[in-house]
Amino acid sequence: MRQLLHTGAVLIAVSALSAFSLRTDDPRLLRLDERTRAAVSAVVDGARREGLPTEPLIDKALEGVSKRAPGPSIVNVVRSWVADLRRAREALGPSSSPADVQAGATALRAGFSPRELERLRDVRSGVRLAAALNTGSYLVNRGVPADTISSIIVRLALASATEDQLYSLRQDIERDISGGVSAVTAASLRGAGLEQQLRDRPQGNSGGPGSTLPSVRGQSRVADPLAPNQVNGAVQERTGASGAGDGVRPVGPRGKPKPKRP
Repeated sequence: MRQLLHTGAVLIAVSALSAFSLRTDDPRLLRLDERTRAAVSAVVDGARREGLPTEPLIDKALEGVSKRAPGPSIVNVVRSWVADLRRAREALGPSSSPADVQAGATALRAGFSPRELERLRDVRSGVRLAAALNTGSYLVNRGVPADTISSIIVRLALASATEDQLYSLRQDIERDISGGVSAVTAASLRGAGLEQQLRDRPQGNSGGPGSTLPSVRGQSRVADPLAPNQVNGAVQERTGASGAGDGVRPVGPRGKPKPKRP
């Protein structure tokens, strides 16, 4: 009986080890040579035990394979990513989601400072940080200096900018850069425009896509700080003899009153 119990315990232990091996050895890593795969798997397992996201580690290892990088270089890159994931979680706080930690690590590698990420701890609960941080990292790759866009992104995240608004911001800045506007100018003016829009929105308004600033004429216009002939903070009144478009009919000259007939 004792021997049966011992045999059963051994089988359970072997099954547990097999399950653990299947869980940690991602089949995608079979593309690596045996020595590199063992080293990368060890790093991935350690990150998983720490509660860090592991998908970016596997992605970087596979990227190294596709670029025919030597094994030691692949291992070093994966280890450096683990270090950045730790820094990002430390800056964002222990309650940050895996997506936020991954986006934070990407932002750090793009040039964001840990202090900027620490400011994001004050973001209201329920607001996802990944979209904001990924937007900032993307724009750094488009030529916007990290120290410029990082402060803009943090302010917009603290103002509860939506993912749609951040995506539109990215598109606007890209379009401005393609049109010849400097990256710093485009990011600064577009960021300031969205900040003003978020400040001016009514309470309870989510500021979703297509949000506009109110017009004095009862219509609405999309805030565009870089649009041609745009005058910020001023109202351009239209004048003309007919007053067309203002909704007010012009008052004609008054003649002499007609005499009453007797």
